[in-house]
Amino acid sequence: MSNHHKTMLDPVTLEVLKHLVLAIPEEMGANLRRSAFSPNIKERLDESCALFDSRGRLIAQAEHIPVHLGAMPSAVRAVTADFPNLEPGDQVIVNDPYRGGSHLPDITVIAPFFWNKKLKGYVVNRAHHADVGGTTPGSMPGCSTELGQEGIVIPPTLLVKNGVIQEKILALFKRHTRNPQERLGDLHAQVGANRLGAGRCEDFIRRYGERQFDVFVDAIIEYSRARVTACLSALPDGTAQATDYLDGQDAPLPITARVRLSGNRFVADFSGTAPQSPGNENTPICVTRSAVYYVVRCLLPDDIPPNYGCYDTVDVIAPEGSLLNPVYPAAVSSGNVETSQRIVDVLLLALHRLLPGIVPAQGQGTMNNLAIGWSNRTYYETIAGGMGASPTRQGASAVQVHMTNTASTPVEVLESEYPVRVIRTALRPRSGGGGRNAGGLGVTRELEMLEDAEVSIQSERRRFAPRGIAGGQDGKRGENWWIRADGSHTLLPGRCTFKAHKGDRIVIQTPGGGGWGRQES
Repeated sequence: MSNHHKTMLDPVTLEVLKHLVLAIPEEMGANLRRSAFSPNIKERLDESCALFDSRGRLIAQAEHIPVHLGAMPSAVRAVTADFPNLEPGDQVIVNDPYRGGSHLPDITVIAPFFWNKKLKGYVVNRAHHADVGGTTPGSMPGCSTELGQEGIVIPPTLLVKNGVIQEKILALFKRHTRNPQERLGDLHAQVGANRLGAGRCEDFIRRYGERQFDVFVDAIIEYSRARVTACLSALPDGTAQATDYLDGQDAPLPITARVRLSGNRFVADFSGTAPQSPGNENTPICVTRSAVYYVVRCLLPDDIPPNYGCYDTVDVIAPEGSLLNPVYPAAVSSGNVETSQRIVDVLLLALHRLLPGIVPAQGQGTMNNLAIGWSNRTYYETIAGGMGASPTRQGASAVQVHMTNTASTPVEVLESEYPVRVIRTALRPRSGGGGRNAGGLGVTRELEMLEDAEVSIQSERRRFAPRGIAGGQDGKRGENWWIRADGSHTLLPGRCTFKAHKGDRIVIQTPGGGGWGRQES
């Protein structure tokens, strides 16, 4: 874009148009949540929306779920490579983690929008479906060893052609999922949200003109790039390395990050990380990038619009065949939800050495995934925990931290929709690490099965506690318990699948956050 075009958009106009465009993915998300069938999307808000230009560059995203949003550009690249000539009314579906997906329950739907028959960009949403088939209800098996065990794998595929949903895709969901009516309802909601988003983008162009839209897209990306470049350049140059661990099925799995700040560049090098696992801790490279982008965002002022320009100066190095860049068909279901959290933890540990006095202590570092399946329905939730304390404040209690941004399912909804009774949802006393500022408290969630069920848990920080920083104490590790109807107790591993019977109780005690600074006597 010429300098002449850049000067045509004054700062006030740029700010006004920025908010107008940012409102589009926010409205898409609200529409998706209102029309979805499953509590997982409707109540837990496990969905994300974004806009891209015709070149596949991120223009705007809603403040939804970081692990979804950072991986979306890879999905857009995969779809546009396979479908370079999409037409108005078309929409493409994908969930393949090796083609821009994150894990199989996250279904991405992408729709182009046009002006005067010219492609102007794409609207995208990603939503977590409570079941997409596989060996266990909820498609989050505790001990999967290859991708096919985790559900149906959908490469970029035409879902909607000229406004008509393709029956063969609906038939696929009917055949391979445990609650097809709910799945199809959520799919229709995703299609509808994209139709709304595409219409809003066309309304924007109709109101302000195609040329103004093009100028805005280039200007907002350039604005973010300039702001990020200035912020990174202001940080002290340096290199630091840190290692943290996943609990692992048999032995701990190290994740090593070497962070280099040099001028306006942020380089995250994960050489030295464990090779890909035979379990499901493996993380697709797009999710690894997503975690790095999130950490970079944490270093920046929150008024910088998140778009393509933010990540031009970010490099991610993860050797192929490693835990953070696995080779197909490695299982990945917990890489998206659990390993992504540890990537953030290890990057922040390294940054603490480069930027002392800024980085917070570790939060719970897990999403505490719980999937429950009955004969004709499935339920999935993640459970909040403690946030790490920072130099300026105590850690928040009972919140989702870092790569997730979901809510808790209300007890009334959970008990009315599923054969389960919520015995307890409460703060977990003394679970936050002490310090000058204490870490946030974890949560105790206790559920009683009212019918026989198959239960899967994917959780972390059951072996390694969230670390305190600058002399702060560690947070308490999480625990998973199975209390049978006869009163016997079994301490469960962090990842497992088992058959629970009517009257059994599942107790998830989530980790607290680490403390910051030495406690003054």
